[in-house]
Amino acid sequence: MKRVIRLTESDLTRLIKRVVSEAVTAPEPVTTNSKTVKVYFLKEGEEIIDPTVKEDIKDWLRPIFKASLPTLKQFYNNTKYKLPKFITIGSATTSAGGYVANQKVAQGRINSITEIVVELLEELGTNAEMIQRLITTNSNYTYKPTSVDANFSDRSKVKPLDRERYAYVTVKELETVGLGKEQIGNIEDALLIARGYNINPDEVGIAKAICKLQTYSDIQDLNYELRNSGGLQGFINQTITDGFLSFDSDVQERVQIKACLNRASRTSNKGDIAAIAGDKLTIIIKK
Repeated sequence: MKRVIRLTESDLTRLIKRVVSEAVTAPEPVTTNSKTVKVYFLKEGEEIIDPTVKEDIKDWLRPIFKASLPTLKQFYNNTKYKLPKFITIGSATTSAGGYVANQKVAQGRINSITEIVVELLEELGTNAEMIQRLITTNSNYTYKPTSVDANFSDRSKVKPLDRERYAYVTVKELETVGLGKEQIGNIEDALLIARGYNINPDEVGIAKAICKLQTYSDIQDLNYELRNSGGLQGFINQTITDGFLSFDSDVQERVQIKACLNRASRTSNKGDIAAIAGDKLTIIIKK
Protein backbone atom coordinates (compact mmCIF):
# COMPACT_ATOMS: atom_id res chain seq x y z
CA MET A 1 0.00 0.00 0.00
CA LYS A 2 1.38 3.33 -1.05
CA ARG A 3 1.79 5.98 1.61
CA VAL A 4 0.22 9.33 0.75
CA ILE A 5 1.87 12.46 2.17
CA ARG A 6 -0.41 15.46 2.33
CA LEU A 7 1.18 18.91 2.26
CA THR A 8 -0.59 22.05 3.35
CA GLU A 9 -0.39 25.27 1.36
CA SER A 10 2.03 26.59 4.00
CA ASP A 11 4.25 23.51 3.56
CA LEU A 12 4.35 23.96 -0.21
CA THR A 13 5.15 27.66 0.12
CA ARG A 14 8.10 26.93 2.40
CA LEU A 15 9.44 24.16 0.13
CA ILE A 16 9.28 26.39 -2.92
CA LYS A 17 10.91 29.23 -1.01
CA ARG A 18 13.75 26.92 0.02
CA VAL A 19 14.46 26.10 -3.64
CA VAL A 20 14.30 29.60 -5.10
CA SER A 21 15.69 31.51 -2.11
CA GLU A 22 17.97 34.35 -3.13
CA ALA A 23 19.85 34.40 0.16
CA VAL A 24 23.62 34.46 -0.08
CA THR A 25 24.32 31.48 2.23
CA ALA A 26 28.03 30.95 1.86
CA PRO A 27 30.96 30.39 4.20
CA GLU A 28 33.51 33.18 4.52
CA PRO A 29 37.19 33.57 5.48
CA VAL A 30 37.93 34.61 9.06
CA THR A 31 41.02 34.83 11.26
CA THR A 32 41.30 32.57 14.29
CA ASN A 33 44.45 31.46 16.12
CA SER A 34 47.59 33.59 15.93
CA LYS A 35 51.30 33.18 16.48
CA THR A 36 53.86 35.92 17.10
CA VAL A 37 57.62 35.72 16.71
CA LYS A 38 59.85 38.52 18.01
CA VAL A 39 63.55 38.81 17.16
CA TYR A 40 65.92 40.98 19.21
CA PHE A 41 69.04 42.61 17.80
CA LEU A 42 72.15 42.92 19.96
CA LYS A 43 73.80 45.83 18.17
CA GLU A 44 72.65 49.32 17.29
CA GLY A 45 71.73 49.56 13.61
CA GLU A 46 71.63 45.78 13.17
CA GLU A 47 69.08 44.58 10.61
CA ILE A 48 70.14 41.14 9.37
CA ILE A 49 68.66 38.02 10.96
CA ASP A 50 70.94 35.01 11.37
CA PRO A 51 70.12 32.18 8.88
CA THR A 52 69.66 29.67 11.70
CA VAL A 53 67.18 31.98 13.43
CA LYS A 54 65.34 32.44 10.13
CA GLU A 55 64.84 28.69 9.82
CA ASP A 56 63.61 28.50 13.41
CA ILE A 57 61.04 31.22 12.65
CA LYS A 58 59.86 29.35 9.55
CA ASP A 59 59.45 26.15 11.54
CA TRP A 60 57.40 28.01 14.16
CA LEU A 61 55.11 29.67 11.61
CA ARG A 62 54.84 26.85 9.06
CA PRO A 63 51.88 25.02 10.72
CA ILE A 64 49.69 28.12 10.83
CA PHE A 65 50.45 28.97 7.18
CA LYS A 66 49.77 25.37 6.09
CA ALA A 67 46.46 25.39 7.96
CA SER A 68 45.53 28.63 6.15
CA LEU A 69 46.26 27.39 2.62
CA PRO A 70 42.81 25.88 1.89
CA THR A 71 41.10 29.16 2.78
CA LEU A 72 43.70 31.14 0.82
CA LYS A 73 43.04 29.03 -2.27
CA GLN A 74 39.26 29.30 -1.87
CA PHE A 75 39.00 33.06 -1.39
CA TYR A 76 42.10 34.69 -2.93
CA ASN A 77 40.05 35.82 -5.93
CA ASN A 78 36.65 36.22 -4.25
CA THR A 79 35.26 39.73 -4.65
CA LYS A 80 32.43 39.36 -2.14
CA TYR A 81 34.29 37.67 0.70
CA LYS A 82 37.78 39.14 0.64
CA LEU A 83 40.62 37.69 2.64
CA PRO A 84 41.19 39.66 5.85
CA LYS A 85 44.60 41.03 6.78
CA PHE A 86 46.27 38.14 8.55
CA ILE A 87 49.95 39.12 8.63
CA THR A 88 51.35 41.92 10.79
CA ILE A 89 55.03 42.81 10.57
CA GLY A 90 56.67 45.46 12.71
CA SER A 91 59.87 46.67 14.30
CA ALA A 92 61.21 49.01 16.95
CA THR A 93 64.43 50.93 17.58
CA THR A 94 66.04 52.56 20.57
CA SER A 95 65.67 56.25 21.32
CA ALA A 96 69.32 56.93 20.57
CA GLY A 97 70.07 58.61 17.27
CA GLY A 98 67.93 60.70 14.93
CA TYR A 99 64.45 59.79 13.75
CA VAL A 100 65.41 59.45 10.07
CA ALA A 101 68.32 57.11 10.87
CA ASN A 102 66.16 55.01 13.19
CA GLN A 103 63.38 54.80 10.65
CA LYS A 104 65.85 53.49 8.07
CA VAL A 105 67.05 50.80 10.48
CA ALA A 106 63.45 49.90 11.35
CA GLN A 107 62.59 49.46 7.68
CA GLY A 108 65.59 47.19 7.26
CA ARG A 109 64.37 45.00 10.10
CA ILE A 110 60.88 44.91 8.61
CA ASN A 111 62.40 43.83 5.29
CA SER A 112 64.27 41.00 7.03
CA ILE A 113 61.08 39.66 8.60
CA THR A 114 59.12 40.08 5.37
CA GLU A 115 61.78 38.07 3.55
CA ILE A 116 61.19 35.16 5.94
CA VAL A 117 57.43 35.22 5.27
CA VAL A 118 58.01 35.34 1.51
CA GLU A 119 60.45 32.42 1.61
CA LEU A 120 58.04 30.36 3.70
CA LEU A 121 55.15 30.98 1.30
CA GLU A 122 57.43 30.00 -1.60
CA GLU A 123 58.35 26.75 0.17
CA LEU A 124 54.63 26.00 0.57
CA GLY A 125 54.14 26.28 -3.20
CA THR A 126 52.67 29.78 -3.50
CA ASN A 127 53.64 31.55 -6.72
CA ALA A 128 55.46 34.88 -6.77
CA GLU A 129 52.47 36.91 -8.00
CA MET A 130 50.21 35.61 -5.24
CA ILE A 131 52.88 36.22 -2.61
CA GLN A 132 53.18 39.82 -3.74
CA ARG A 133 49.39 40.24 -3.53
CA LEU A 134 49.27 38.78 -0.03
CA ILE A 135 52.17 40.88 1.22
CA THR A 136 50.72 44.03 -0.34
CA THR A 137 47.03 43.70 0.52
CA ASN A 138 46.81 41.29 3.45
CA SER A 139 49.59 42.59 5.69
CA ASN A 140 49.98 45.45 8.14
CA TYR A 141 53.33 47.12 8.85
CA THR A 142 54.23 49.09 11.94
CA TYR A 143 57.30 50.92 13.25
CA LYS A 144 57.51 51.90 16.89
CA PRO A 145 60.36 54.17 17.98
CA THR A 146 60.93 54.21 21.72
CA SER A 147 59.20 57.23 23.22
CA VAL A 148 61.45 59.95 24.57
CA ASP A 149 60.82 63.64 25.22
CA ALA A 150 63.09 65.27 22.64
CA ASN A 151 62.29 68.70 24.09
CA PHE A 152 63.89 67.66 27.38
CA SER A 153 66.22 64.75 26.67
CA ASP A 154 69.35 64.77 24.53
CA ARG A 155 68.93 61.81 22.15
CA SER A 156 72.69 61.59 21.66
CA LYS A 157 73.05 60.80 25.38
CA VAL A 158 70.15 58.37 25.73
CA LYS A 159 71.41 54.92 26.72
CA PRO A 160 70.24 52.27 24.21
CA LEU A 161 68.36 49.31 25.69
CA ASP A 162 68.57 45.84 24.16
CA ARG A 163 64.85 45.21 24.64
CA GLU A 164 64.04 48.18 22.38
CA ARG A 165 65.75 46.68 19.32
CA TYR A 166 63.44 44.11 17.77
CA ALA A 167 61.35 43.02 14.82
CA TYR A 168 58.29 40.80 14.92
CA VAL A 169 55.71 39.02 12.81
CA THR A 170 52.20 37.99 13.85
CA VAL A 171 50.32 35.52 11.65
CA LYS A 172 46.65 34.77 12.18
CA GLU A 173 45.29 31.48 10.95
CA LEU A 174 42.73 31.72 8.16
CA GLU A 175 39.71 29.47 8.41
CA THR A 176 36.59 29.02 6.32
CA VAL A 177 33.61 29.47 8.62
CA GLY A 178 29.89 29.74 8.06
CA LEU A 179 26.76 27.74 7.38
CA GLY A 180 25.51 26.53 4.04
CA LYS A 181 22.03 26.90 2.60
CA GLU A 182 20.70 23.66 4.07
CA GLN A 183 22.05 24.46 7.54
CA ILE A 184 20.45 27.93 7.50
CA GLY A 185 17.22 26.28 6.43
CA ASN A 186 17.45 23.85 9.32
CA ILE A 187 17.84 26.73 11.78
CA GLU A 188 14.82 28.45 10.25
CA ASP A 189 12.81 25.22 10.63
CA ALA A 190 13.89 24.93 14.27
CA LEU A 191 12.81 28.51 14.95
CA LEU A 192 9.40 28.05 13.35
CA ILE A 193 8.82 24.81 15.25
CA ALA A 194 9.88 26.44 18.52
CA ARG A 195 7.53 29.35 17.86
CA GLY A 196 4.56 27.11 17.17
CA TYR A 197 1.41 29.20 17.18
CA ASN A 198 3.22 31.81 19.31
CA ILE A 199 0.91 31.11 22.25
CA ASN A 200 3.58 29.49 24.40
CA PRO A 201 6.77 29.47 22.27
CA ASP A 202 9.87 27.53 23.28
CA GLU A 203 12.15 30.49 24.07
CA VAL A 204 15.04 28.24 25.09
CA GLY A 205 14.79 26.39 21.77
CA ILE A 206 14.72 29.68 19.86
CA ALA A 207 17.85 30.94 21.64
CA LYS A 208 19.61 27.61 21.08
CA ALA A 209 18.86 27.67 17.34
CA ILE A 210 20.03 31.27 16.87
CA CYS A 211 23.25 30.51 18.75
CA LYS A 212 24.20 28.05 15.99
CA LEU A 213 24.94 31.00 13.68
CA GLN A 214 28.68 31.33 13.09
CA THR A 215 29.28 34.48 11.04
CA TYR A 216 27.79 37.82 10.04
CA SER A 217 26.77 36.40 6.66
CA ASP A 218 24.90 33.63 8.51
CA ILE A 219 22.94 36.35 10.31
CA GLN A 220 22.20 38.05 7.00
CA ASP A 221 21.03 34.78 5.48
CA LEU A 222 18.71 33.88 8.36
CA ASN A 223 17.39 37.44 8.37
CA TYR A 224 16.47 36.99 4.71
CA GLU A 225 14.82 33.62 5.26
CA LEU A 226 12.68 35.14 8.04
CA ARG A 227 11.62 38.12 5.91
CA ASN A 228 7.97 37.09 6.09
CA SER A 229 8.19 37.24 9.89
CA GLY A 230 9.65 40.74 10.00
CA GLY A 231 13.22 39.53 9.61
CA LEU A 232 15.35 38.16 12.44
CA GLN A 233 14.71 41.14 14.72
CA GLY A 234 10.96 41.00 14.16
CA PHE A 235 10.83 37.26 14.74
CA ILE A 236 12.81 37.51 18.00
CA ASN A 237 10.74 40.37 19.39
CA GLN A 238 7.50 38.61 18.52
CA THR A 239 8.51 35.42 20.33
CA ILE A 240 10.93 36.48 23.08
CA THR A 241 8.60 38.62 25.20
CA ASP A 242 8.19 39.57 28.84
CA GLY A 243 4.92 38.51 30.43
CA PHE A 244 2.99 40.18 33.22
CA LEU A 245 4.45 37.89 35.86
CA SER A 246 8.08 37.85 36.99
CA PHE A 247 8.47 34.15 36.22
CA ASP A 248 7.23 34.79 32.68
CA SER A 249 10.22 36.96 31.79
CA ASP A 250 12.49 36.03 28.87
CA VAL A 251 15.35 38.33 29.86
CA GLN A 252 17.84 35.44 30.05
CA GLU A 253 17.11 34.22 26.52
CA ARG A 254 17.22 37.77 25.15
CA VAL A 255 20.64 38.33 26.70
CA GLN A 256 21.85 34.99 25.36
CA ILE A 257 20.66 35.76 21.83
CA LYS A 258 22.31 39.17 21.91
CA ALA A 259 25.62 37.62 22.99
CA CYS A 260 25.46 34.92 20.30
CA LEU A 261 24.65 37.39 17.51
CA ASN A 262 27.49 39.70 18.53
CA ARG A 263 29.89 36.77 18.77
CA ALA A 264 29.02 35.65 15.23
CA SER A 265 29.35 39.21 13.95
CA ARG A 266 32.74 39.69 15.61
CA THR A 267 33.94 36.47 13.99
CA SER A 268 33.52 38.32 10.69
CA ASN A 269 35.23 41.42 12.13
CA LYS A 270 31.96 43.36 11.94
CA GLY A 271 31.73 44.35 15.59
CA ASP A 272 28.62 44.18 17.74
CA ILE A 273 25.31 44.45 15.91
CA ALA A 274 22.80 43.51 18.61
CA ALA A 275 21.67 45.47 21.67
CA ILE A 276 18.83 45.35 24.17
CA ALA A 277 16.50 48.31 24.59
CA GLY A 278 13.93 47.71 27.30
CA ASP A 279 12.20 44.45 26.45
CA LYS A 280 13.23 44.52 22.77
CA LEU A 281 16.29 43.36 20.88
CA THR A 282 17.65 45.67 18.18
CA ILE A 283 19.80 44.26 15.38
CA ILE A 284 21.63 46.28 12.75
CA ILE A 285 21.96 44.19 9.59
CA LYS A 286 23.14 45.62 6.29
CA LYS A 287 21.59 44.21 3.15
